[in-house]
Amino acid sequence: MISEHDRQVLDRTPCWDPRGGIAEQRRAWENLAIAYNQDLPAIGALEQNVELRPGLRADVAVPKGADRHPVVIYLHGGGWAFGSPVSFRKLGMQFAEAGYLTINLDYRLAPEHPFPAALQDAAFAIEWARDNARRWNGDGGRIAIGGDSAGANLALSALTSGGPGLRSLVRAAVLFYGAFDLTATAKRNQSIPGLQQQLNTYVGGVERLLDDPRVSPLRAVASGKLPPCFIIGAGDDSWCLADSLTLAQALSAASNPYELHVMEGMPHGFMQMSALDGCRAARRLMWDFLGRNV
Repeated sequence: MISEHDRQVLDRTPCWDPRGGIAEQRRAWENLAIAYNQDLPAIGALEQNVELRPGLRADVAVPKGADRHPVVIYLHGGGWAFGSPVSFRKLGMQFAEAGYLTINLDYRLAPEHPFPAALQDAAFAIEWARDNARRWNGDGGRIAIGGDSAGANLALSALTSGGPGLRSLVRAAVLFYGAFDLTATAKRNQSIPGLQQQLNTYVGGVERLLDDPRVSPLRAVASGKLPPCFIIGAGDDSWCLADSLTLAQALSAASNPYELHVMEGMPHGFMQMSALDGCRAARRLMWDFLGRNV
């Protein structure tokens, strides 16, 4: 059962309701995210707008301490059309606070850059992290990739669509309430125009691409061995919980190591809501997973 504390926190938390066009959704999200980025954690440094290549930048959150840091490549959520390292800054910095050099990727967004632009950026970031993490005392041989919602989709897609060489660079994946079968996601959320628009925008209006395994990575899970996957499902998430459950089933069928944790009563996006007991419990589970695998 959800705790009374978390119930009260959620009652006070503004709800995300994707309405209007993409430009309107972008403005609304960045305004809403201000509430999620208060009281930033203390870390070693935050370098903003680091250029990975022309047209691709990231914020790099550096942990404290002189030891070499394992690396997390983080891909923010936002329906492939909005969100930014700024609106997910606290979440990225929390990884750094826990000791992970964190590359909070500002991947290209639709509709200006539809599929496969964001996926290409995610795959590029893996090799870039291997080659450049040492600039901030990071260990390019100890990389995890992760993300939430659309970012979780991109993280998994980068692994399933990449070759064995790319997958070998990544020791673990952390996937928060992701959309992994976009055809199923579209059918499940027919009554939410904003989400339908995000899906359509990501694939440039080409509906058949929703079935492409590079877009719906659940369809490619059996095609190659993946690193251990940490899956967080939000128990009160009609948008994406089914995808987390189905992904766990597919990983099990493929004999791929994974952990699935469904946090009861939590809404989509709760990993940005640091005041929730459910968020803190999920983070503790994740730190334990990453400590064992990265």
